[in-house]
Amino acid sequence: MKRIGAIVCLAALIVTMTASVCFGAQSLELVKNYPRNEQTNTTKDNMCVKLWFNNDMDSQKLEKVNKDCFTITDSKGKKIPIKVFYNNPKNKKQIMVLADTNKINTTTDIKDNTEYTLTISGKLQDKAGNTLGEDQKISFTTLNQGQSTKVYMIMMVVMMGGMFFFTSRQMKKQTAKQQDEGKVREEPFNPYKEAKKTGKSVDEVIAIHEKEMAKKAAKEAKKISRQKDEDDDDYEEDDNGNYKVKGPKPVSAGGSSYITGRKAIAEAKKAEEERLEKRRAANAKKKKKK
Repeated sequence: MKRIGAIVCLAALIVTMTASVCFGAQSLELVKNYPRNEQTNTTKDNMCVKLWFNNDMDSQKLEKVNKDCFTITDSKGKKIPIKVFYNNPKNKKQIMVLADTNKINTTTDIKDNTEYTLTISGKLQDKAGNTLGEDQKISFTTLNQGQSTKVYMIMMVVMMGGMFFFTSRQMKKQTAKQQDEGKVREEPFNPYKEAKKTGKSVDEVIAIHEKEMAKKAAKEAKKISRQKDEDDDDYEEDDNGNYKVKGPKPVSAGGSSYITGRKAIAEAKKAEEERLEKRRAANAKKKKKK
């Protein structure tokens, strides 16, 4: 009886250990990949597909066992030379499949806007010897670099055109403002250039220009005289020969372009003092003559 009991216990132990091994083993599965299946606009430079599995893939033996388990083909079925990297120290469950640029030639060159497919064989093994079971495929399309370049160039042209438009508009506004303030110098008169432009003789052009200049000088003199009369009306002379301002005036009336600020007030005050000083000097001369 003791012998039979020992045999039964040993058999039960063997069954238990076998069951634990069977149920403990986990089949190999692809958990995640990048690029994703059917992803578009992927880079063609340094083409790389990253694969994440549920089991460890960091054994050096796997490089030999799985050497024929990965292929990348183009839309016509041509194979692209690849390199497979295992033993990622940060993630033992990751494998990277890269296009081997050292072996790529004109016939296998990676092209723009082209679909490529990575095929993973069902025979792929993990560190424990589990296999993937079925072939898996991941398709992705490279970026259309030509179209992207065109879009970029169009955007650059639009941006440069906008900058040119706003800059020229700003310059026109600035020029107009300077012309209103009289800060823009007129181009020197060239009678020969004007004669060639209008088809008139040089003497006629000079005569017309002199008339225009005389008109302009008369208009300017009239403006100065009117301003002088207005200034005289703004002041009154007391018994001591001093001039007083009849009423307050804005800073702009003194010729300043500043609206507020200490500088504007100081410039207006200085201009007023200089004007009064000139009037006192003129008064003194008149009194001496009398």
